[in-house]
Amino acid sequence: MSSGLTFVKSTEHDGVTPQTLYIDAGAAGSIADVLKERGSKRLLILSNKATLEYRAVEAVIKKYNDAGLRTFKYQRHNIVADVYDIESALSMYNEYNCDTVVVIGNRHDIAVGKMVAVAAKNPGKVTELSGIGKVKYDIGLLVVIMVDNTPASATPECSFYDNETKTWHTVISQIILPQIVVIDSEMMMRNKSDIIGFSALNSLCMAIEAYLSPWANMYPEYRADAEVAIYKILGRLDSLVADNLDGYLQTKVSTGGFYAGLSTTKLGFGYTYFMMHKMQERLNCEYGTGMGKILVAILKELLEYNAEDMAKISRSQHFSTTSLDTLSAAQTFIESVSDIYKKNMPQEAYLQISPENCEKIADDTRKALSELGFTPRISADRLIAILRTI
Repeated sequence: MSSGLTFVKSTEHDGVTPQTLYIDAGAAGSIADVLKERGSKRLLILSNKATLEYRAVEAVIKKYNDAGLRTFKYQRHNIVADVYDIESALSMYNEYNCDTVVVIGNRHDIAVGKMVAVAAKNPGKVTELSGIGKVKYDIGLLVVIMVDNTPASATPECSFYDNETKTWHTVISQIILPQIVVIDSEMMMRNKSDIIGFSALNSLCMAIEAYLSPWANMYPEYRADAEVAIYKILGRLDSLVADNLDGYLQTKVSTGGFYAGLSTTKLGFGYTYFMMHKMQERLNCEYGTGMGKILVAILKELLEYNAEDMAKISRSQHFSTTSLDTLSAAQTFIESVSDIYKKNMPQEAYLQISPENCEKIADDTRKALSELGFTPRISADRLIAILRTI
C-alpha cells in the first residue's frame, strides 16, 4: 500500500477486522475452547512482570494447559513498548512454533502483542511499518485480555520505541486489530486508582474526539460507539476510583474503553491524541502528559464547529438541563470535562516546552491530521498557544 493513503482510504482498502468481545467473570479462562475451535495449539502468553504474578493469570494459563493447549510465557523487560521486546517476543513465538498471541496486560503489552502478530506475517524491520497503511499481510490469531480501561484493544494503531535510534514509531492499520477481546473482572482486581483513572481518561479522550470527528455523520454506527464509551466512563469513573474492587463498575468502565477504541476504527483520531504523540516523540515524555489541559483547550477551540454535538452530550449526561441554550450547554460540557480531568489527574506534570518544540509539535500535529484526510480546523498559532499552557 502507498504511504500516501489517508486513514479513510486505508480503512476502505483493509476493511475492518471483525472483533469478538467476551465479557464475564472467568471469561479469560473459558475461551480455551474458543481458541481450540479457531485452530490454536501453541500460545505465546505476553505480559509484564506484575501481571504475570497475578494468581488469576496463573489460573488462566493452567486452564489453557488443561485444555490441551501449549503455552509459552514472555515477560516484557521494559516499561514502554519497544523494539527490543517486540523482537525478543517474536523470536520466542517463532522458536516454539506458536500460532496465537495472547496478551494479558496494559496498552504497552498490547502494543508489543500487536507488533509481534504483525511481524510474524510481515517480513522486514518493524520500524518500516511506521505510518498509515504499511501493513500488507493479515495477522494470525491475536487475543487481548484487558487488565485496565485502555482503548488499545480496539484501536487500529500502536506505538513503540526504537532503542537504537531513540525515536517513537506509530503504526496505523485496520489489520492489527485483535480478533478476540476479553473483559474479565477477575483479571482487574489489583488495579491501583491511578491506573484506573489514567486508562479510563485516555479512553474518554479518544471517545470524545471520535464523537466530534468531521467524519462522524458519515459513520453513525461508530459515532454511536463513541457515545456508548462516553456514557459508560463518565457515569461511573468517580465511583470506580473510590472503590477499585467493585468488579461490576470495573467491567462497565473497561467496556467503555473497548467502545472508545472501537469508535476510532472509522473515525480516526483527534488533535489531543496527535499532540500527545508528537510531544512523546520530541520530548520523550509519557504519552498522556497534559492530556486534560490539551483536551479542554481543544474543545474550546472547536466550540464554533461542534457546539450542538457538545450540547447533546451535556444534556444526555445531565451536565445541563434540556432547556439550556446550545452554546451554554456546550460550555457546560467543556467545564464538566475539565473538572473530571482535574479530579482524576491532579498530579499532572508541568512541562516547559521550548518555543522551537512548540512550533514543531504544532506543525507535526497538523500534518498528521492532514495525512488522515482531515482539513485542520485549528491554526498552528492556536496549537502553539495550547502547548505553552501545559
